[in-house]
Amino acid sequence: MLQHKGSCEKSDTRHAFLLPGDFPGNRGRNMLKRHLMVCVICFLGFAAAEAPHISTAETFVLFSVLFFVPAVFDFAFRPSNTLENVLLRSYPVAALCAVLALVTDFSFFAVVWLVYTLGLALYAVRRLMKTNIHRTEEMSVMAGFIYLAGGGFWFFAYVLEIPVMNFGPLIVLLTAVHFHYSAFLIPIFNGLLGRIIREKRVLYRWSTVIILISPILIALGITFSKTLDVIAVALYLAGLYVNAYLVFTAPFVTKTGRILIRSSSAVLMITIAFSLIYSYGVYREEATLTISQMIWIHGAVNAFGVILPALAGWRLENPRPFDEGSERTFSRIYGKRTIGKEFLTDIHAANDTHYTGLLDQMRELHSEDFSTEKLAPAVNSFYEETIDYDIMAKVTWSRWFRPFARVYEPFSRRAGQIHLSMNPDWYIMHSDIIGVDSDKDGRKNVRAWIRTNEKQETVFTALYSAYRAKGEGYMNISLPLPYGQMTGILKPYARKQNLVLTSRRRKSGAGDEGIYLQTKWGTCHLPLAETFLISAQSETSLKAVHHMWLFGLKFLTVHYRITHASAGNRSK
Repeated sequence: MLQHKGSCEKSDTRHAFLLPGDFPGNRGRNMLKRHLMVCVICFLGFAAAEAPHISTAETFVLFSVLFFVPAVFDFAFRPSNTLENVLLRSYPVAALCAVLALVTDFSFFAVVWLVYTLGLALYAVRRLMKTNIHRTEEMSVMAGFIYLAGGGFWFFAYVLEIPVMNFGPLIVLLTAVHFHYSAFLIPIFNGLLGRIIREKRVLYRWSTVIILISPILIALGITFSKTLDVIAVALYLAGLYVNAYLVFTAPFVTKTGRILIRSSSAVLMITIAFSLIYSYGVYREEATLTISQMIWIHGAVNAFGVILPALAGWRLENPRPFDEGSERTFSRIYGKRTIGKEFLTDIHAANDTHYTGLLDQMRELHSEDFSTEKLAPAVNSFYEETIDYDIMAKVTWSRWFRPFARVYEPFSRRAGQIHLSMNPDWYIMHSDIIGVDSDKDGRKNVRAWIRTNEKQETVFTALYSAYRAKGEGYMNISLPLPYGQMTGILKPYARKQNLVLTSRRRKSGAGDEGIYLQTKWGTCHLPLAETFLISAQSETSLKAVHHMWLFGLKFLTVHYRITHASAGNRSK
């Protein structure tokens, strides 16, 4: 089953076949020429060695290995690092070995291609673990390279004639084709589509989930259940049809790119339907299409009617990631088993820098969407002179979440972090602000806002910083957790003199906002969202409401009463 699809994106207009961004100008073109020369020679050598009995399926595998794999490097590789350089420079050797594996009896050559695809998968996993701002579309691009390692394995199994699941050699070879085409390229094209669309982001995310899990479901169906196979292919078809709808409504930069990508998607909608017809025939044990017919439909048609137009179109569009060039946004300070108010002192991360507010100046967050002049003066004063304000809080757990909150409370008390009690009454929240060593944290001008309750239990130890990316300012709040940390990146908005800080991603998908879990093993985007609404009640008092959602369901609301110390006695 070789299905493929087109995608789209707006981007700069570099040379259509320029290799990764760290190889610009003549250097990139020279490397491309060398790669193409090696690939053409390899393909001609394969044809000459195998003629006149050339295997169609082997030809399609090599076509992907020699031309499609290097063609997508530019969409994934970023400014150079050691692993990227190794992968780029070793590709011609790996491609040559793939050809030699088919035309000689020396199985070692197949091992080389397997190791190379595993290297690409390792690169993708490392990128996913280290990406500063995780996005659905970038995960889709990286998933394509991870799936390619499956193609390397099935290619290796075919060459060495390894009996996998009692499959015959032809089925093993066709599975290698599937992983070199459909499983590899469709997620990448889908990721490129996600880089440009600003509307229908929820629909895009759901279709991406379907596209990424379908190769696994189809493989399980072929192996264990004909019923699951039909369901998986039908689900895959639905995901690709949604993708086609997004392709035909997406904004493109170039007319030629738009025509190529949309024509590719139209052909794909036809060829994927044949997969469902074939799977249904297997399920009913009635011949609909033969394997030979499917090889040509999903080999020749997809290779030349789907993939080539899509690649050419995307080369013209040259989509770049939303977060390309963003600065590092995560703290390097991880928690221990317990946090508490003395945590930073215990790890020697506190310094003597004196801060009075969560921000030095609110205008650090200025953007087209946000201006401090639109806020009430008391709101600006609170964030710049936080230590001068008394705070009272009231925690309300949503009814559906209360049983979980009761289980969570003793753990949060013991950990001394994010300790929100079940007490529904108002209570005084004492606070202090201390400086944090920026060299240890990794961010600039970091300060910790430590809040405790009336029992002197630590409620929050939050490390505040701010940064700018692409003309926008963000609050960057890190909460150390046992052996990790959680970071909330909040985007500010001004609403009728009130301040809104939210981690909720914009419908356009742009921006860095979100809540992320960071550990030594990597970073993941959590299914959490939070919004703060801060409004002035007078020149010396404010109120704030903090809402939190889990998988889109509200589970927590915290109300705050904030009063300037000059309006009464300090509570601490």
